[in-house]
Amino acid sequence: MHVTLSASFNQFLSHIVLICVCLTSFLLWPVSHFVGLSILRGLTLLAVTAFFIWHINQLRRQRCDLYLSETGDGTLDHDAFVVWRSAIVTVFACVIFIEFESSSSKKKKRQLLIVWSDMLTDKDYRQLCRHLNKLKRNQDN
Repeated sequence: MHVTLSASFNQFLSHIVLICVCLTSFLLWPVSHFVGLSILRGLTLLAVTAFFIWHINQLRRQRCDLYLSETGDGTLDHDAFVVWRSAIVTVFACVIFIEFESSSSKKKKRQLLIVWSDMLTDKDYRQLCRHLNKLKRNQDN
């Protein structure tokens, strides 16, 4: 199964929620009359905000190709991987647990791949869900 994943509104909203949680942590910093701590707090807030703005701009341009075979191996933008655990399939998103195959290092890199339902057409998302459920049944046997 081959699909092209693109940035989605649900993905954007989930990142906004994460950003809000991170930025509200600045409210927990103690009030200090020490100028150095206030400057450090302001610079940290500025750096974190700049990073999140950069991240959201990168997110809008995100696009990648996903190929998933019947056996649970595949490629993500030409990087080979295997599905190492059963996927979590919901109406809103699929969470796929992948492990990249690397010949250069002995340690394999594991990663979560979250495919939001609006990253694909309805038909492609349903097909992906069926494919992942089929893989789950095959792994359980």
